[in-house]
Amino acid sequence: MNNGLIDLPHLHTLIGLRVLHQGVACTIVEVLNTPPGLVLQPDGPARLMPDQHGQPGEYGMATLTLSLLTDNRTGLSDDLLDLELLD
Repeated sequence: MNNGLIDLPHLHTLIGLRVLHQGVACTIVEVLNTPPGLVLQPDGPARLMPDQHGQPGEYGMATLTLSLLTDNRTGLSDDLLDLELLD
């Protein structure tokens, strides 16, 4: 790219990798293209997730989204740089 923004090709190859994020073992389950991000699922059993009213709903896995780039999209985010590969 000529505009100084970082291009991150082949992000989808990261799906399935196990990483350590802030001391928690997680699996990368999805890659977001816009804005670039990783969806992490902490390892462990499914939990009873609340519905929109806070009542017990279905069993599911919690996820969290990690931004890959800094706010100005010219560098890698600290969250990404702090990930440790487990596999």
